[in-house]
Amino acid sequence: MTDMRKTYGVCENDSFIVGFNGATIYVYDKGGKELAKFKDAPYCYRGCFRTGTNILAAKSTAGYLCFYDLDRLTLIKRVTVTTLGAQDEGFAFSPDGGYFINIEKPKVSYRTQIGVYETETFTRVRDYFSGDRKMVLDHIEYDNGEWYLLGFMRSDTEGAGYAYGFVGVWDFESGRLTAMKRMDVRRCEALCWQKDWEEHGFSEKFRETHSTLKYAKPERVSLTELFAML
Repeated sequence: MTDMRKTYGVCENDSFIVGFNGATIYVYDKGGKELAKFKDAPYCYRGCFRTGTNILAAKSTAGYLCFYDLDRLTLIKRVTVTTLGAQDEGFAFSPDGGYFINIEKPKVSYRTQIGVYETETFTRVRDYFSGDRKMVLDHIEYDNGEWYLLGFMRSDTEGAGYAYGFVGVWDFESGRLTAMKRMDVRRCEALCWQKDWEEHGFSEKFRETHSTLKYAKPERVSLTELFAML
């Protein structure tokens, strides 16, 4: 079994443990036996499981999404989101498993939007915030019956810096933020780094390569609790 201390990202469910090192995705059973290696896209560092299944989504910072059936140890589909690099924002499956929601930058490297994919064929069905030039989304989370977004608002439309950070409640059906609470930019940046680490399975390799996490503890950032606190 690969030493998980040297793995950049890790995710698991009741049946599998998956390690990501950028070049290869390693799949193990819960006893540590290696079952498969996937090399379908470069720079895959993290993933997540579809709710209640062994369907794995893996995200590449090079602009690809890969979906796997781990019961069959096969690739279901590879999606090219964009040819732009630095696609490192958050993603999640909906609680019913019917949709995959991905924060992405398909047009320019400094503008984000939400792409929604149905999970029968993993076809893109909706886009949200594609015309918003000030909002920069970083993380998405479903918790306690609500979707939450963590990100920043720019001071202008040309990307000349952040005015403030925010956590907001997002309505999936309308695609709108129904509530927003502001926070200091530096605090928001620290929370985004912590959330990044969480989404990489709190791997030691991820922390070692990010000085901002040198003294951080592997604690989950609950956007529900954060929103309630602000």
